[in-house]
Amino acid sequence: MSEQIMEVEKHGRNAVVSNPMACFSYQVEETAPDSPRNGMADYFTWSQSFTFADGLELLPYGRFNDMPQLLRDTIYRNPNIPGVMEKKQQLLWGQGPHLYKTVYIDGKPQREWVRDTEVQEWLESWGHLTYLEKTIQDFNFMQGSFSKMVNAKSIRVGVNWVHSIEHINPLWARLARKSGASEATHALVSDAWSAFQPKSYKDYPLFDSRNPGKSPISVYYSKLYSFATDFYAIPTILGALEWINRATAVPLILKALAKNSINAKYHVTSPAIFWDKKREDLQEECKAKDIDYEESMLDEYEEILFKSIIKTLASDENAGKIWHTKTLVSPDGSNLIELGWTITPIDQNIKDFVETQIKIADKADSAVSAAVGIHKSLGGITDAGKSDSGSEQLYAYTMFKLIGVKMPEMVVTRAVNEALKINYPKKGLQLGFFHEEAQRQEDQSSKDRVKNKPV
Repeated sequence: MSEQIMEVEKHGRNAVVSNPMACFSYQVEETAPDSPRNGMADYFTWSQSFTFADGLELLPYGRFNDMPQLLRDTIYRNPNIPGVMEKKQQLLWGQGPHLYKTVYIDGKPQREWVRDTEVQEWLESWGHLTYLEKTIQDFNFMQGSFSKMVNAKSIRVGVNWVHSIEHINPLWARLARKSGASEATHALVSDAWSAFQPKSYKDYPLFDSRNPGKSPISVYYSKLYSFATDFYAIPTILGALEWINRATAVPLILKALAKNSINAKYHVTSPAIFWDKKREDLQEECKAKDIDYEESMLDEYEEILFKSIIKTLASDENAGKIWHTKTLVSPDGSNLIELGWTITPIDQNIKDFVETQIKIADKADSAVSAAVGIHKSLGGITDAGKSDSGSEQLYAYTMFKLIGVKMPEMVVTRAVNEALKINYPKKGLQLGFFHEEAQRQEDQSSKDRVKNKPV
């Protein structure tokens, strides 16, 4: 068997590997944050651990300060979830952001939508539509967003005025605090992967609504409170990451079957922490040799493993026997957890196997729908071969408007509404999203109904 003819078709961190003798699907498994396979006795200890950075204590977001990367890399590898996130963004957006006043009619608060040219021109001067588009998506992923509040030069003479508001990519923003402080006092902002290393970031004080003009630039972190946590919001989708990974692996497994249905007998998984540890080992080796580490070194190691795996799988009786050496041992409380590779035989009863994989994907979609907080009929992830009725979709949309808009809208528009109070204190205006009432076709007059028209 010639190793040179091995084909590797990468899909993110996953792959389909084959040669004329064997074929297998390969997955790097980002296990659920609270899974013992991660070797983490308590994943959420990141909310109490700190890294000292240039006079400030950086408050890490995630066990390895990588929460935004973890969510992005997991979600965008999945064929369904990014579309669900986009639909949720559109549902909150409705007919777009507009100014309103709160009025009381018969003792009930209602919105009176208004057009104010002066305020509208200020909003458009710094691109409020693009800003809100981004903050909605940040909220959908992370239940919070970072914004840069830029004051006008008039603060030098004691006149408070917010010149503009800028969205900050959460990938490069972290909270920080002065040494000894009990809560966050600053934000660290960088634009490179070397973020939060000395001289690679800028620090800004957090926005203070009681003294908005104390700094030319400040950072506003708007979030929903997460139970029993400090500083950051815990993303609601965090607990569904394991299901997302399971669903993401299904197309990969089926592709391997379709590519070489006779020899595609195995699905190989490796824990992400295995590769994290290997990266650290290679970095230590490079440091000892006084050479620069490059990510391609890890890729080369992966290629060597692929060759070893496919050589082993070409002979069925050897499958899985050598992989007991590809393990890590990690403490979990009083136990030692083995973090190893697995080689799962694919049942060659193809019909039953495929149906099982699809059921796994359907279950994952349901779990994600609950975590994202959007009904399956609105997210477009209904059961295969079924279509929700119009009345079911209407009911789901009505319930979303009733209980799924107000709090997300409050978090997404909070920085803008703070600025409106500073710049136009006498106008009593706020920014919110306008939503049309949805109606069933039979409840509309004939002229308002959607009709099929010839093109």
